[in-house]
Amino acid sequence: MTDPSPFRSADFWIAVGVALIVKVKTSASLGPVKVVTTILVAVGAAWIGTDYAAEVFGVPEPIAAAVVTLTAEGVMRWLLIAVNDPKQAIDLWRYWRR
Repeated sequence: MTDPSPFRSADFWIAVGVALIVKVKTSASLGPVKVVTTILVAVGAAWIGTDYAAEVFGVPEPIAAAVVTLTAEGVMRWLLIAVNDPKQAIDLWRYWRR
């Protein structure tokens, strides 16, 4: 991590915030508790995985933060949908196996 501050840089939080706003606004409504859950998971993943993603992809930290945020939110959203409707998870698994 290039930023010595324990709370990350403003660029990090801007990237995470914009990614979350875009993802939550374009997602199907899950309800307030599930939206908060996906946001917390996405922010936590960005906090933990940004440095690694930036190193692996060779991109600046704000871009890596946005990628990790979008990926983590999407995965968490699909998990919450699958818990509510296992048929969707099975259909998705079948689609990926093709």
